[in-house]
Amino acid sequence: MRKLLSFIVSIIVLVSTFNFAGSTSSATSPAAITGKLSEKKLAFSYVDASGKRLLGFDGTNPKRFVNAIYAPGKIASVKFVKHQKRSDESTGRQISYNFDQDEGELFSIVQGKIKTDESVLLAEKNAFQGHTFLNYKPVSKGVFSKSVISKIEKTKKRKVIHQGLLGQVSKDVQIGLVQFERIKGQKPLASLVLTTKSELIFDDFVGNDDEMSTWRVSDGGEITTEMFNILFVTQSKAGYSLGFEWWGDEGLALKVVQQQGTNFRPVLENYRYTMPI
Repeated sequence: MRKLLSFIVSIIVLVSTFNFAGSTSSATSPAAITGKLSEKKLAFSYVDASGKRLLGFDGTNPKRFVNAIYAPGKIASVKFVKHQKRSDESTGRQISYNFDQDEGELFSIVQGKIKTDESVLLAEKNAFQGHTFLNYKPVSKGVFSKSVISKIEKTKKRKVIHQGLLGQVSKDVQIGLVQFERIKGQKPLASLVLTTKSELIFDDFVGNDDEMSTWRVSDGGEITTEMFNILFVTQSKAGYSLGFEWWGDEGLALKVVQQQGTNFRPVLENYRYTMPI
């Protein structure tokens, strides 16, 4: 009888352990459900002259990066090769001609090529779980409608003095840049804006009082659509997400942002130093 009771207890413990382990392994993280992006799962890189290699900026377990997002909706598979040390001949520039002398995490593109010197986002396999990559199309000319500008001015309580489109996902979902009038006692303000039928989402750029370097070094107080390039646009339960680069005289500001209400929260920020010698 004692042996039988011992056997029954053992079975109960075994079943309980199995159920607990099963529930643990099948659990889904809140980030995966909502599509919330994590800085820890992303890193920036750039392309060499051959279009077959990338040099990444994040040296923390680089093997985890298996995807490269290099254009709206375009993803390439990558494989980590090694950590590349900086040589004595390096110019310090993160650009293709200095690629072999620069320091970073070296990756090979498994298949195909990417345009030389492109900024590329490295991602873990599940970094964009719950996201749909949208078919974004850049535009060389175009402006927000008067009704959209009116909504922007009402939201920011400042008059728009310059504006233009960067591109669009659809007729209703557009991305553009606006620059606001100066208000005495307040800093210069410009915004990257994503518009939909029902809302406006802002990534604000607050400048300073230096007329020659208001937002970026030696920008002459100007901020224009030509300075920006959208790397990708996605949509998830968390909202819209963007990756973009912002050109300046000395290099590129790189950024991934995700919607949080009517604003974009920063997810990942980095910089490529490309100033000509």
